[in-house]
Amino acid sequence: MIEIFIRPHSEEKHDISAWFRSYSEPLHGDPYPFYNYLLEREPIYYISDRNQWVTSRYEDVNRILKDPAFVREHRNAAPPSPPSQEHPKQEAPPAPSVWKPVNDLLGNWMLFRDAPNHTRLRGQVSHAFTPRTMERLKPKIQAVANHLAKQLTEETKPDLIASYAFPLPVIVIAEMLGVPPEDRELFKGWSHTFARILEGGDRPPEFAQQAAQAAVEITDYFRLLIAEHRKSPREDMISDLLAAQGQGGTLTEQELIATCVLLLVAGHETTVNLIGNAVFTLLSFPEQLTRLIAKPELIRPAVDEVLRFEGPVQMTGRLASADYVIGGQTIKRGQYVTVMLGAANRDPSQFEQANRFDIGRTPNRHLAFASGPHFCLGAPLARMEGEIALGKLVEQFPGMRLADAKPDWRPNMLFRGLNTMRVEL
Repeated sequence: MIEIFIRPHSEEKHDISAWFRSYSEPLHGDPYPFYNYLLEREPIYYISDRNQWVTSRYEDVNRILKDPAFVREHRNAAPPSPPSQEHPKQEAPPAPSVWKPVNDLLGNWMLFRDAPNHTRLRGQVSHAFTPRTMERLKPKIQAVANHLAKQLTEETKPDLIASYAFPLPVIVIAEMLGVPPEDRELFKGWSHTFARILEGGDRPPEFAQQAAQAAVEITDYFRLLIAEHRKSPREDMISDLLAAQGQGGTLTEQELIATCVLLLVAGHETTVNLIGNAVFTLLSFPEQLTRLIAKPELIRPAVDEVLRFEGPVQMTGRLASADYVIGGQTIKRGQYVTVMLGAANRDPSQFEQANRFDIGRTPNRHLAFASGPHFCLGAPLARMEGEIALGKLVEQFPGMRLADAKPDWRPNMLFRGLNTMRVEL
């Protein structure tokens, strides 16, 4: 028997705009009733006060992610068409100078670039995520998982996030880049700040200064680390990027720093959530856990089902570079479109019994890693880390259970993961 989340149908009309303003525990702690509402009632919705579209259906989300008419860079999206009289255009105020250190980094992330720059930047690091490279990394990841699992037994009720889900991907990506072990803890605060930057929404005035400080600190850190690697090359990704740069590569110094920051943040922020969400979901569905214990070969589809059912990234965005008709609506050129990955992954038109957690689900063409040209470069690494981390816990602690009365979700709209998760082994 497979356990199912029962979501009662609600006639209540949701304030869609409010959902994107700031984190709300009742709304975002359990976003799935809201996603159900979008899918059933407002699959393509225009938020007039934000000049923003929200799409939630799998077919529409996948189409927008793949269609070259939707871009990441503002300069590649023509100005919006003249607004109607009902919704006069609101000119955005110029970005305050305090955001410059942040914009200098984000503006050089391949995540926010279009071809040909996106292709060029992605090509510089793609070799690090090939199947051959993943096979070489596998023993190292297994060794890290073994070590961390052994340490868990020394605690009465360990926090699985702090003691296992966080350190595992941090150790892996730090070693790949060439970050010294003693510096790993520095990145937790920086990474969480960038996670808040990326989610958007309304923030307190003091956050701009906090974000700028984090951007300056992490930029300075990598500038010094890159200088050290330039003097003394090693067998790591920073040295590889420097070698490519010296052989006629096109990475500028700022692009090199920004790429290191992106790989560090993206390389662990989402994987921490994947591992934590996987354990939480399996412990919440004990019959599925029992099924996995009996059939360890289900570990790969189990990780994919977690990615679909409780994905680490809930949404992303694009800009329309031309007027675009979809689902009977016209998205004007220059308008921003939020694509709801978490909702698309619960779309009943794509997934049978979409609100059911089924570790044997097949096919499972989820959009947790997006799709199109910006499909997550680190997906093979994240999958492998998830499979190894979860497999080790299931093997060593088959009787593990949750010790917290309620889940402690991180207050973030974009990334879905737990702050803490106490368990009994």
